[in-house]
Amino acid sequence: MTSWNETTLAAVDDVYDREHASNGYSRYAEYLRLNNGLFRSSWTDEPAPVDDPAEFAVHAWTVASGPIMAPGYVRTRPDLRGISLHRDEDDHGLYAEIRIPLDHHQIGGGAKRFPHSWQDWTEDRGWGDSGEYPGVREPDDTKRPAVLASAVVRVSGREWSGLVTPTAYEGPTLVTEAMLTVAVVAQHVNDAAGPIVAQLLK
Repeated sequence: MTSWNETTLAAVDDVYDREHASNGYSRYAEYLRLNNGLFRSSWTDEPAPVDDPAEFAVHAWTVASGPIMAPGYVRTRPDLRGISLHRDEDDHGLYAEIRIPLDHHQIGGGAKRFPHSWQDWTEDRGWGDSGEYPGVREPDDTKRPAVLASAVVRVSGREWSGLVTPTAYEGPTLVTEAMLTVAVVAQHVNDAAGPIVAQLLK
């Protein structure tokens, strides 16, 4: 089980990935095999890997996360609604977005108290990690009003070190490079966005 704290937002779960692999060594490897078209360059006549570390990181992270993998090879802290990677439409720079549910007391308070009848996010202690950071879900009752607020924290990944320039679009080398990329991205997300999220949720 992952040991979450206020600045740890993402973590790779190699143990679960290995122990629950249908191929005997990695669930993530199997999902990469099923989605290896993402890692092939669309700019070359002959098959070749994508040549942009940012594009590779986006695809590696996307395959490692829900909804493609459930549970994911990379886990998001249960109280968050997801972490995604993107490339800027103009300069193709890498950035990450973290979606954070906000309780009523975090957006109201004082003269802005909400009626008790307004529903908030519902705590969801499911099969995954919970502890100090339980998951949340939308309330089941659709007959009463609900105010479900959230925030998006965006951090740039343009200067992140350690991103892989891929050399393969399939096979064991793709698996190795994708695993390394996901681990590097998770650490950068924690370092860059973790303190922001911690401050937001105080």
